[in-house]
Amino acid sequence: MNHLVDIERRALDLQNSGQTEEASELFSAIVEEQPDWEHGMGFYNLAGCYEDLGRLELAEKCYCTALRYQPNYDVFLGGLASFLYLHGEPEKAFSAYLEVLKVSKGNNDEDGVERCITGLIALGKKVGWSEATVFEKISERLAR
Repeated sequence: MNHLVDIERRALDLQNSGQTEEASELFSAIVEEQPDWEHGMGFYNLAGCYEDLGRLELAEKCYCTALRYQPNYDVFLGGLASFLYLHGEPEKAFSAYLEVLKVSKGNNDEDGVERCITGLIALGKKVGWSEATVFEKISERLAR
């Protein structure tokens, strides 16, 4: 396992220096050897690489895989929501941001709640919903 820590450090260094293809290869090696690495962080980092490389289908799949390990982790939820906001369908992004909102509210993260609501309003406009409709959908989701 210690060698995986070394591989992860190298992958992060490569990713941070813009060598995304090489970083993706190392993150792939990590998740191939230990799929649950850092409770999904390997897949999350791999998703970011794939997104930067324009491999959007693979990126979305990796974001979702990371969430299987930690379904209520706000970082993973936020990553998927942001990805969908930029590259996906507005309705799917809206649903993802509703999940981030629910977790942020449960964590008493007022800044996170505020950011989510801002994103939800913007996505609602993209879909053609009024602000009242957006808040109705927010209320419905938080009531569940």
